[in-house]
Amino acid sequence: MKRILMLAITIIAAATLSAQSTDGGATTILQSVAKKYQTFTSMSINYTFKVEKDKKVIQTMTGTIKIKGEKYTAKLGNQELFCDGKTIWNYQKESEEVSIFEVDPDDPDNILNPAKLLKGWSKIYSAKFIREETRQNRVLQIIDLKPLKQADIYKVRVLIDKNKKELYSLSTYEVDNTVSTYYIDKFTANAALDDKQFTFDTTAHPEVDIYDMR
Repeated sequence: MKRILMLAITIIAAATLSAQSTDGGATTILQSVAKKYQTFTSMSINYTFKVEKDKKVIQTMTGTIKIKGEKYTAKLGNQELFCDGKTIWNYQKESEEVSIFEVDPDDPDNILNPAKLLKGWSKIYSAKFIREETRQNRVLQIIDLKPLKQADIYKVRVLIDKNKKELYSLSTYEVDNTVSTYYIDKFTANAALDDKQFTFDTTAHPEVDIYDMR
């Protein structure tokens, strides 16, 4: 479940990347989306997460992501992540456990830190424009991102709303034929986000077991 939430954060990253190696106009599309997203002081996203294995749906869940600078909170199922930019809390609601970690500011590939991921994404993937198609009266631009080095995820497919210049969905393709897709259900820019929600409140969970890994 932790890995699922880590991948969920890439929704924002994929929408704001600038690719290193591109084809068919992918760079122009991605940079226009990046320019728009970078004007936001904060973002709030409701999404649906679907997992398919050998073209059969095996899991569907809903979640939320809220980001404000380097701070973020993410919820999916019984797991919640909180990050105030310095500390990360990984809360498992079902088992009433929370693990605490320090953010590593020197790790550009740390997916737990969206700000670092946004800057380092182009070092990991190349991008290629595939085609345009219409869904529900929305013109979508399809771009494939492929890792520059061999990895379990061999492709990330990004769908951009051409008119809104916003992310529509993101799918990760794994070598074992697992496809995980994140559909954006609601996007709110410049949402009013209280900084308190980016830290885990232990007083609200007096029975929680704390594992401090710092």
